[in-house]
Amino acid sequence: MAAGGFIMKRMMMIVTLPSFLILLLFGTSLALTNEEVSPVLKEFIKTEFRILEIREGPLEGFWEVVTEIGQERMIVYIHKNLRFVIHGQIIDRQIRRNITLDRLKDLRKVDTSALPLENAIPMGRGKRKLYVFTDPQCHFCFQLHEELKQIKDLQAFFFLYPLSPASYEKAKAIWCSQDKMKALEETYQGKELRSPSCNTHSIDKNMELGKRLLVDSTPTLLFQNGKMMEGYPTSDTLENLLTLNSHF
Repeated sequence: MAAGGFIMKRMMMIVTLPSFLILLLFGTSLALTNEEVSPVLKEFIKTEFRILEIREGPLEGFWEVVTEIGQERMIVYIHKNLRFVIHGQIIDRQIRRNITLDRLKDLRKVDTSALPLENAIPMGRGKRKLYVFTDPQCHFCFQLHEELKQIKDLQAFFFLYPLSPASYEKAKAIWCSQDKMKALEETYQGKELRSPSCNTHSIDKNMELGKRLLVDSTPTLLFQNGKMMEGYPTSDTLENLLTLNSHF
């Protein structure tokens, strides 16, 4: 029995070792290549595109393909047999998350040097820069605003980004005020503004910019190196984020 057991173990090693070596040596070649996926994408993308990344998708048996069309990024899921394509969003009902949208947000990176700062309200002075999409009726935006006033060596730019019709009217009143920063702070505090009418195309441009950057909540922070973050971080966290994501 002992000898038979020894022989069996040797046979198992002989059988399993080559399989392991095959996966180790050739596993990477099983990945979908740009050359394989390009013809598939060209069937429904009728303009020039660039493939940025291919990796295992969130659904079993599918690849996740990240493409860039102009300045926008798109995710397509392609089955490993190349027959089935999902050109849409995947929602996980269990965790109540839009998997595709979350992934697109992770991929966001903005050239901050190209931001239209003429459409923003500046606050403070400093080498470090922070760009904020803010809603005049957003309580957390107000809290963030107060925190930013206490941070040294920082210049912040606030893009008015109203998420409701009422906020849109308040944003127009802020933009038409002689002192836009004062008007913004008073609106945060619940005060009603009386401002003359003016050209408010800047707000509409902010809305277009935010939608292109997938901004769907406020505050949304855009750091100097182009990384984005949603929500209101604590003061310590914010200081650390500014240190990590600023460059001069």
